[in-house]
Amino acid sequence: MNIADTRCVRPNPGLQTATALRPNPLDVFERIAIAEHYDFERVSLNEIHINMAGQWSDHDISLTWNAANESVQLFLIFEGRLPGGRTDDICRLMSLINERLSAGHFDFWNKNNAMVYRNAQSLRGGAPLRTEQAMDMLALSLDAAERGYPACQYVIWAGKSPEDALTAALVDLAANV
Repeated sequence: MNIADTRCVRPNPGLQTATALRPNPLDVFERIAIAEHYDFERVSLNEIHINMAGQWSDHDISLTWNAANESVQLFLIFEGRLPGGRTDDICRLMSLINERLSAGHFDFWNKNNAMVYRNAQSLRGGAPLRTEQAMDMLALSLDAAERGYPACQYVIWAGKSPEDALTAALVDLAANV
């Protein structure tokens, strides 16, 4: 138990049957993928992978439903290898990008040597996931990836500083819109 639980800050579902009967929020993402003709795979009841085309590359998005804490989590992992010695620059770049994001954030997973965009949606108290919320999560991840991917490439392959890479990526993005 943690402090939020002892101070009654976190909602606690009163009826276990209500949470047992709730619709799976990942069904909303599956319907969106079908309607928009995205490639997708329903890995399990609690996980779906969706592939969305971007301007710079295709983006694989993994979504998971955690019934225990009633949240949907989104992960968009950048493809590619990071050359040795650039981890500090990538972490600085992620910090600069995170300052500009309205939701979600970038992380560096040292174990996988990967840059990942993460976001989550709490559905505490049995709240349903609305289609608009799901579409917003996907749109925010795509927007973040379209900023982050080229900036990351500038740092890794062009040897630019994180500040110069972000500036160049934003200029390129604006020019291609």
